Amino acid sequence: MKKYTHAWLAFMAIKRLQYADIPEENRDDAKSLVKWFNDYRDFVIEGSWYPDEVFKDMSTSHIIKYKPAPGDGEQKFKKLPKTMKLYTLGQKSDMYKKPFVIESGNCADRCESISHSIVDCFKMLRTEERGCPISPTSNHIAMRFFILSHYIADCHMPLHCDCRSFSSGDNIHGFIESEWDKQVRKSYRVDVDNNRFYYDPEGYPLKDKMTPLMKAVEDDLVNREYLHTWGTGNKNTWDYMSAISEYSYLMAYRLIPAAFDEKSLTKEIYKSSEAYAQLEDYSRVILCDAVDSIARIWLHVWARYRSWAKGR
Repeated sequence: MKKYTHAWLAFMAIKRLQYADIPEENRDDAKSLVKWFNDYRDFVIEGSWYPDEVFKDMSTSHIIKYKPAPGDGEQKFKKLPKTMKLYTLGQKSDMYKKPFVIESGNCADRCESISHSIVDCFKMLRTEERGCPISPTSNHIAMRFFILSHYIADCHMPLHCDCRSFSSGDNIHGFIESEWDKQVRKSYRVDVDNNRFYYDPEGYPLKDKMTPLMKAVEDDLVNREYLHTWGTGNKNTWDYMSAISEYSYLMAYRLIPAAFDEKSLTKEIYKSSEAYAQLEDYSRVILCDAVDSIARIWLHVWARYRSWAKGR
């Protein structure tokens, strides 16, 4: 995904935690995270773009590349919360229950690692004396939240989980992500000079001429139930992101059918395909689910920190 898409997803995750009907046992954590976020919103674009602009670990940590494997055995796929549309659509993919192998990528590991590092940084901040040179700052921790959102979002992009390389040739991968970024920039006002969004009275990206896709995403998130669960059988960020990657792989074969590969698919052919006709619907699913996952993981991380702080 591109720069402004990443930042917008992070904002929408906080907006979701503010306005969703959060379960009572998680409500206080959600309110305190939203309040904490208010002091760091100007860092969102920079922080969420750090992995591409500075770390440049795209070939490893932004992906988990799956490939169909030979054999007739039935592959077991992980579970996701029932509200995740990726979960429902993935089970209708031609690749569902068919064997696969993972060829490369460690996005789930990266997300788990950053999640732990955020809690560790909070512990250091609360343990060391104010001004201690080895202690992280709140600004630094906020940046890590936004960095984490980048890796979570990338795993929701189906082509990040597909061994077929659609970044070569006509770069269909880049074309789809650029289309999303254009829609964000059309729908919200960006203060390019200061590397941030303009804000509405509530502190979220200021709406401009909303495209149908962006409006549909916002509407879907308002109406979607928030479930603070990893999905049956999943216990942590790593399990959850591994499951996301599996269903992103399945979605890749809905986004671009198995009949195509990087050599045979051009933009012209893709734009005339049935899959392209459904791209807006698929895009809504991908973007909504990415917002939900960022919100879910951030809230789990924040709750772990607050639980530790209460028990000190």
